[in-house]
Amino acid sequence: MKKTKNGVRKVPFCKKPLIIIALILSVSLLRGKSSPGDQVQAVHIVFSYDNPEADSIFVAGSFNGWIPDLRMEKDPNGRWSVSAMLSTGYYYYKFVVDGEWIPDPDNPVRVNDGGDGFNSILKVGDPATPERKVGELGPLPVEKLPRPVLDGNPEWVDLYYAAWQMAWEKISFGSPDNGFVDRFMDEGFNEMIFQWDTVFMTMFGMYARHLFPVMPSLDNFYRKQRDDGYIQRVYYEENGEEVDLPTPEEPVVNPPLFAWAELRYVLLSGDTSRVRSILPVLIKYYDWIDGNCRDRHGYGLYYTTDLGCGMDNAPRPDIDQAIWIDFSAQQALAARSIARLGELIGDDEIRDAFENHFTRIAADINRLCWDPSRRFYFDRTRHDTLCSSKHIGAFWTLLSGVATEPRAIRMVEHLQNPAEFWRQHLVPTLSADHPDYDPRGHYWRGSVWAPTNYMVVRGLEGYGYRDVAADIAENHIGMMDRILREFSPDEDKIAFEERYGDGYHTIWECYSPDYPEPATRWDNTFYSRQDFVGWSGLGPIAMLIETVMGIELDGLRNTVRWRLRRLDRHGVEHVRLGDQWITLLCRARSSASDPARLDIESEKGFLLKVTIGERTYARMASAGQTTVKIE
Repeated sequence: MKKTKNGVRKVPFCKKPLIIIALILSVSLLRGKSSPGDQVQAVHIVFSYDNPEADSIFVAGSFNGWIPDLRMEKDPNGRWSVSAMLSTGYYYYKFVVDGEWIPDPDNPVRVNDGGDGFNSILKVGDPATPERKVGELGPLPVEKLPRPVLDGNPEWVDLYYAAWQMAWEKISFGSPDNGFVDRFMDEGFNEMIFQWDTVFMTMFGMYARHLFPVMPSLDNFYRKQRDDGYIQRVYYEENGEEVDLPTPEEPVVNPPLFAWAELRYVLLSGDTSRVRSILPVLIKYYDWIDGNCRDRHGYGLYYTTDLGCGMDNAPRPDIDQAIWIDFSAQQALAARSIARLGELIGDDEIRDAFENHFTRIAADINRLCWDPSRRFYFDRTRHDTLCSSKHIGAFWTLLSGVATEPRAIRMVEHLQNPAEFWRQHLVPTLSADHPDYDPRGHYWRGSVWAPTNYMVVRGLEGYGYRDVAADIAENHIGMMDRILREFSPDEDKIAFEERYGDGYHTIWECYSPDYPEPATRWDNTFYSRQDFVGWSGLGPIAMLIETVMGIELDGLRNTVRWRLRRLDRHGVEHVRLGDQWITLLCRARSSASDPARLDIESEKGFLLKVTIGERTYARMASAGQTTVKIE
């Protein structure tokens, strides 16, 4: 996006900031939903503006898809006006004056547009109180979910079930018009589906794959793959079409995480039935990114955009089409995951080719993106210098396995520094010593997000920093729970479309790093979205099982690895390991030196590997009920 000489933001339709993108197809979210029996009335509205010097003025807003097609007419006195019939509700809008997008100068009610400009806000009629979304599948069959036991934190178990309930309410449906699968998991905040939201939903959805349409949700994107391998980051739910045309400046992709999700699914479930069919899709997508998103310096790494990386307003100056550290590390993760999938089906050619891809990318990242003086991975700018921003995207080097062991140590030091990332709510997406860091969040300028926390936690575990990972997971879940139970917002900080008036005890899209409250969103005015289990379920579900309880289910090898670090009675009942149901419960202990007694139940038996401190014990858990004692 560009600025004109007078500082007014020029926003072409296909390059609008996230706040506009998110609203393009979601006019209903900006209108109060009527209660049964209420009627939505159309109201006659007149837009007007004094500007004798202008040659043309249009009105664009959430009521017309932000398309500047509502032309204003000028009278002899230089006053422009146009009338429209709008239904009752709240709307955002701007004037487009000779091609320049500006807020209405005569309307003092406005909100930041996610950049350095503002949108005007229009209230039409007397909008009804919005209602929370209710799904179409009826009650959630709670009894069929895995049942966590956590005697020391029963409130976290309540949060776990609340997350599943919110995810259940957002299940959506395919149609002949959109060409999607019959049912799919949806982030649920507008009428589009997003690549990386969906990938992260699978990461916790896998634990209830018998109830939730988990992997079919990824198939929606695979079905839309072009012949050249391209998959767009976002598609309309109404008709399944791409939202925008890709260009070299805006390829309209998201982080290439499909392969990671597919590998995680195989390892957790033991189900390899998808691998042969999806590998060609994953390889073609990898190749498209490799051929179309290479950095413009010719180093062989990768670029994306603010929206493409997902961290929309993170301060990352002058990167443009140079090297984005997160996108490059994510492409390395894709290569590594594809290599592993190839190995699982015995395809040595795929395995070897993509191990070579990973090795090449990892070497280039370590050569071009590591700053030995600051001891951190950074974006590389179009000026061929390292960027100044320390942001959470650099930690993808841990999850992908790109970081060398000595450099991983340095990254963890930054992570544990209270002046940088170790804040009240772990982990902010921008280092606190950055001048743009916002303790209230301001979306990606400090907010705590479940997907990036999950990435950090899994990356730490891969390098052996399991205690640090557990501290982050427990802090994150604890803060989510505290905010759900205790937080009461000033309703003026709730977006109009979410002023439900019911107390707002919910799961939020992102959280403040320094206060027990939700983060402010892109406009730094309103709080982030509510009932957001598009990916926020990662904390109370995936991180609860995997990191807080330390349970790793390996369906592929019929093995459970359990790292015991808690002293309370804890575990999970009725969870799926491969094709059988199992229960894992550890009895309460008075100290870490006490023997551990594990109550196990399974249909077929499995190999149990228990780690206490530095020692690992292997036991066969036979079919039926058994107690395993670890001394």
